[in-house]
Amino acid sequence: MYSIERANEYIQANKHHVTETYQPKLHFIPEIGWMNDPNGFVYYKGEYHLFYQYNPYDSKWDTMHWGHAKSKDLAHWEYLPIALAPDQDYDKNGCFSGSALVVDDTLWLMYTGHIVNEDGSISQVQNMAYSTDGITFHKIKENPVITGQQLPNEISRSDFRDPKLFEKDGKYYAVVATQHLDQVGCVVLIESENLLDWSYKSIFLKGEQNQGIVWECPDYFEMDGQSYLIVSPMQYHSEYLDFNNQNSNIIMQGRVDWQVGKFYPSNLKEIDHGHDFYAAQTTKNANNERVMIAWMHTWGRPLITDQLQHGWFGSMSLPRILTVQENQIIQKLPESLDNQFVKVQLNEELNQPSKLEIDIKDTIELKLGTKEDYISFGYDAFRKEVYIDRKNLKYQLIGEERNPVLYRGVQIQATHLTAYIDQQSIEIFVNDGQEVLTSVFYIEGTKKVYSQI
Repeated sequence: MYSIERANEYIQANKHHVTETYQPKLHFIPEIGWMNDPNGFVYYKGEYHLFYQYNPYDSKWDTMHWGHAKSKDLAHWEYLPIALAPDQDYDKNGCFSGSALVVDDTLWLMYTGHIVNEDGSISQVQNMAYSTDGITFHKIKENPVITGQQLPNEISRSDFRDPKLFEKDGKYYAVVATQHLDQVGCVVLIESENLLDWSYKSIFLKGEQNQGIVWECPDYFEMDGQSYLIVSPMQYHSEYLDFNNQNSNIIMQGRVDWQVGKFYPSNLKEIDHGHDFYAAQTTKNANNERVMIAWMHTWGRPLITDQLQHGWFGSMSLPRILTVQENQIIQKLPESLDNQFVKVQLNEELNQPSKLEIDIKDTIELKLGTKEDYISFGYDAFRKEVYIDRKNLKYQLIGEERNPVLYRGVQIQATHLTAYIDQQSIEIFVNDGQEVLTSVFYIEGTKKVYSQI
């Protein structure tokens, strides 16, 4: 049987055995084992708390726990004990993704219990846990607080997961990922007066054909008087440069009719145009800023550090502050994190997390890596595309997509690029955050950024 104690003991006994070759310095990674979605990203008692989908026992996905860490500045993280382990009948096959909400001084978690029934069928139910010290969590006796039996017949019971909690006008809500029986992604809205008794309210938004078969990890928030919904669609239909990854991450702007519980989107876009950005989740900090973090990977791609038996896999993106300018979402690094990167020029050795600023006047082609093992990135002035190309990597990251996704780009009239480079990743912010491209790589040896021309 799994338990928090067993997991913590295993981590302490084995965390020194991992290989650090590709471990980043300023991106959050697990101490040991596998990590995927960020969960329960929240600002609590003056610190950011980050929970995450976690398998401490292997560097590949398996029965999910909730790992836990905290940070004051989003650059330096302190590992905390495991928050949740699959130790109850209602979560025996995994504590899947969820979220956190601070009410008074209590930190509440809502998460999905994954259950494989005796006949092989899957049930997914929603559960609550709470903590008054931010470290030890207690699952409530009322669990599960809502099950698939409370959903309308048109909604899948086996794909009912990833609740994102929020409070609105004195009532508690959560948006939850589902699949409609029409084989399209769907988000449902559930509600509660007290965080203990939950009921189904509505289909918040149903996807259209070609918009993915399941919408994972929804996140609802309001900013500058607008409503936003983030989802992570599986198998979203590719449109030229957009949605090329088999599993995407999109943000929709719209409005909500709270009487009927429906979201009406007015526009939609991919959050990040690189290869590796999934399951984004947001929170508010003490300055009332909206901060976002995501899993810097996606499903269906090779797990290089697992294949190399390095003992760990998975990293988070750099956290980003979201703002709205001229009705457009802008992404920027918090100053406390930006300041940790050392400014470099072309052809400098990259011995630490580095920041490269590039003014765009015409087409520019750059390489990042070594002479034999590198990614290409830059700007094509004729096509007006900022891009990242991974075709020249030694460790090829070709996944399950029908056509290998080596090149990713975004159409934009670029005037400036800011590239944040860590041990295994590059995040390119275009025009001070109008667009972003995030991609990982596994390159041995001393890396440089140099011109291809």
